[in-house]
Amino acid sequence: MAVASDKAYELLKQRVIAGTYAPGAQLKEEHIARELDISRTPIRAALKRLVQDGLATADAGRGVRVSEWTEFDIRETYELRGLLEGHAAELAARRGGAELADRLDELNARMEKVLRTGGSSMAEQLQEINAQFHRAILEASGSPRLRAMLAGVIDMPIVIRSYFISTADDLHQSLHHHRDLAGAIRIGDPELARQVMQLHLKVAAHRFQLRRTQFTGIQWPGATPARRRTTE
Repeated sequence: MAVASDKAYELLKQRVIAGTYAPGAQLKEEHIARELDISRTPIRAALKRLVQDGLATADAGRGVRVSEWTEFDIRETYELRGLLEGHAAELAARRGGAELADRLDELNARMEKVLRTGGSSMAEQLQEINAQFHRAILEASGSPRLRAMLAGVIDMPIVIRSYFISTADDLHQSLHHHRDLAGAIRIGDPELARQVMQLHLKVAAHRFQLRRTQFTGIQWPGATPARRRTTE
């Protein structure tokens, strides 16, 4: 049952991320189980994991539904991150010094190790290390206002999702940007730090949109095609 649940979870996760199911669409156990030709128990477990990941919501009156993140939400989130985190990186380069650079290098080394090791939990581990990296820069900025504005954005579901659909090249490119950021902070170059952060997030936004498109249409072997708009 665990294998069936894992497969169902991976397929549904990719469909949600790719936009195969519209934001707000209800994910019904019975319909999905019939489509995938497996029992409802692994589907129920898979849906529960989607809720835990922030990819779906559960409400007693409305059932399990896809989290409502539109294309506008995605663009706006990354644009805001570029503006605000670019400024945070600029401030951090002025104030963080070698201590912050050492911390960022440590996180980059951990990220490289996870990439090298791989495994089923790689995406979750990378997402957590990435969040720590961006939080370290934010904390070093010394700006309570920036921290208040960005604290929730770094952990938004659409940011977390990106690690589930990134290729190996994507992940190594992201690590390369992280290393450049650590380098800019180590030499105390605020303008370079800002530019690298904004480039990093602009590339991340483009990559996320691209991967969403590529993952649309991923199917369970032998399953009937998923409807684009809803499972109802």
